[in-house]
Formats: sequence, C-alpha cells, structure tokens
Amino acid sequence: MSTHIPAPPQRVWAIVDIPKNDVERISLFILAGQSNMSGMGTEFPAEPHDPRILVFGNDYRWHIAAEPVDDPFNQVDKVSEDIDAGYSPAMAFAQVLLEHDPQMVIGLIPCAKGASSIAEWQRNLSDQSLYGSCLKRERAASTVGTLAGFLIFQGEADAMDAIQFPEHIVNPTHWSALFSAFVNDFRLDLSDPDLPVVYAQIGTTTTPEAFPNWELVKEQQRLTRLPASAMITTDDLPLLDNVHFTTESYQIIGARFAEAYWELIQQDTKR
Repeated sequence: MSTHIPAPPQRVWAIVDIPKNDVERISLFILAGQSNMSGMGTEFPAEPHDPRILVFGNDYRWHIAAEPVDDPFNQVDKVSEDIDAGYSPAMAFAQVLLEHDPQMVIGLIPCAKGASSIAEWQRNLSDQSLYGSCLKRERAASTVGTLAGFLIFQGEADAMDAIQFPEHIVNPTHWSALFSAFVNDFRLDLSDPDLPVVYAQIGTTTTPEAFPNWELVKEQQRLTRLPASAMITTDDLPLLDNVHFTTESYQIIGARFAEAYWELIQQDTKR
C-alpha cells in the first residue's frame, strides 16, 4: 500500500515558543490511524503559514504547521514513523475550522502509522505501542493546551487479504467492536468521556483482489455507534494509487473532518 512521496518543496520546522496569551486557548487535535491520515499526497501547493495553526511535531517540539504535518524529522517515537509522509488532511482541517472560529489557536498532534491495523491501536500503555505513544504525545502537548478532538482515518489494513499479507493482523468482522474499544479506552485514559471523535470511512480501491474485505470494513464503520462521534465518507474522491488519495482529495477530506467536528460541538452546545 505504499507510494513513494517526493520531498516537499519546502519545510517550515522553525521551533516556536507559545505566547503566554495563547497557552490556555490552544485547542489540541490528535490525528490517528494509518497512511491516509499521515497523508500520501504528492503535490504541495503553496499555503500561508498561519501562526494560529501549530503542530506538536514528531520531534516533540512546537512548530508553525506546514505539510507534511507528519514529517518524521528527528522523530522521537519510532513506532509511528512514516518516512514517506506526504500531504495530509490536517492543514485543510485546521484552515476550515478557523473559518468557523477565527479566534481559535489549533495544535495538531500527528500519531498515525501507515498500514496499521485496528488491533495495533488497542490499549497498550507502553510508549513502544501506537496507543501508548499517542497517549504520551497528548500528555506532553497538553501542557500548553486542551484536547478538543480526535480525528481517525483507519481501516484499509483490516480489509486486506490475510492469506496474501500474513504479516498483517486483520479483523474485518470485528472492526466496529475493536474501534469502539479503542475510543472508549482512550477517553477513559484521558478522563474525557465526551471527547469529540470524527472518523473517516475508507474510500475505494482499484485492487479489490488485495482487499477482499473492503466492503465489510466499510459496513462495520457505517454501523458503528459511539456517543459524541461522527463519520465522514471518502468514497467519492479521486485516488492517487490503489488506496491513497490525491492532494486535492485530502483537502476535501480535511474540510469534511472540520465540518463534522464543528457540527458535533454545536450539537453539544445546544444541549
């Protein structure tokens, strides 16, 4: 499922000090899942560097955000390293969210790992696990902000053919139960039972023979019911390869994440 991602034309990784006035109002967002969250877009359109959009980088330092948000430069937690991370949904998500609330300061926390299955995201407090390292990053980042949401794009690995790819632990028939356990455990570990969660349903594939459980996973995702959660769809968007999206598609996915998240928190406000 890998696509070689050329190096982006520029990377802005200047370390920034968080202004004291922003410390308490930074809204943090975890970005979890697999490669379609890390991003595999090969085009990097010029984007303004907005001081309201920050990233808690894989080096555990704060930066002004720029794609690739999941850049592996000086990565601390090797368990989630994606050396080919490209353009992702992250920047578009933040930009659209700021259109709804220009006063926000957004802190992105990349945690995704390409080709990871839902089994690899089950509760494990070791920082050598995806779950444990994600939890550790959130706790490190939240010294200057408050966790506001959890974005997840995962499921392609569980649709794979277990015979063709025996190295993958696939759980297509139990995806919903395992995903729900993951979310519930994470909320419990964060002492935040109402943490808003937005997850993406997997899109389409041009190699169905390698992913015989694709529609099964999509159905599991559609049937998942969790409080304070929403699902976005992606199966109408153009692909770059057999499962990954184009840069333009990732921008649309990011916007859909933002709109779904905004609707979730507005519903909570009206209660």
